[in-house]
Amino acid sequence: MKNLKCKMIAAAACTLMLTACNHDEAVPSGTDAPGMAHFSATIDGTATRAYDQSWEQKDEIGISGTSGDKTYTNVRYLTEGGNGTFAPKNESEKIYYQTDADVTFTAYYPWNDLQDEATTISANTWRQAEQKKFDFLWAQAKGSKKSPNVDFKFAHKMAKVVLTVKKGSDVSYDEVKAAKLMLDGFKHIGSFDVVAGTAEATGNDSGMWEFANNEDDKEHNAPITEDGKTVSYTLIFFPQVFEKALPFTATLTDKQSFTANLDFTNANAGKDEQPKNEWVAGRQYNMGIVLNKTGITVEGCTIAPWEEVNGGNVDAQ
Repeated sequence: MKNLKCKMIAAAACTLMLTACNHDEAVPSGTDAPGMAHFSATIDGTATRAYDQSWEQKDEIGISGTSGDKTYTNVRYLTEGGNGTFAPKNESEKIYYQTDADVTFTAYYPWNDLQDEATTISANTWRQAEQKKFDFLWAQAKGSKKSPNVDFKFAHKMAKVVLTVKKGSDVSYDEVKAAKLMLDGFKHIGSFDVVAGTAEATGNDSGMWEFANNEDDKEHNAPITEDGKTVSYTLIFFPQVFEKALPFTATLTDKQSFTANLDFTNANAGKDEQPKNEWVAGRQYNMGIVLNKTGITVEGCTIAPWEEVNGGNVDAQ
């Protein structure tokens, strides 16, 4: 009799446990659990490093969306192998579809630990050695229980300028590599809205900024690539419109300094009906610069697809 009572009590306890579980929100386990959202991502059609044009190992994005009564905000997902397939940084933060309805997700890169319901990230683009921190990307895509795979197609929200410098009259290649280069007349402070996916320059125009061979503030030095004939500097900036051309100054090793004005209106003319002197989000501006002993020649500017570049050397030469 005693054993029978024990069995009856145990059965009742199991029934109560099952009933309680049925009233809680179901959170399945396993990588292919029913209702779990799966995320993959490309950058402007490329699936391969994030800073620039493709993903690197352990790159992190922030994902937000609402399914039923459940809102997911800035959930940290990462691509472990850099192949564009993303999983939650913490297993306890997996995203699930709560209903059968479609869900619109937004995502941004790079993930930031946003506090107090903040939705913007501030950045200082003078620090070109830290480009990975402000090469902002954003995407939006839908998914559902029926179609759980969400494929983000990220777009660049900043502007890129590639200045390719070459030697001219009576200037050696070594002098080109050692030249101190400066740019003025733009806003280097700004913010990125992770909800709207927009980057905006703020504050006043910067002063003269040295981005090549800067021995005092090495974090200002831009990534470079060299091919034995030219030196290319890759710069990432907040989108913005200019009232006048930007002063560009080069100082050679013999202390000679020359200044030229950089204007981007003609480059934008190939894209816009009413072109302006501006840096437009998602565009890469390629401009040729020739250093001569008597001055600077600007060879013009064109717009090209945002291309991956070698991170290069950011230290002063």
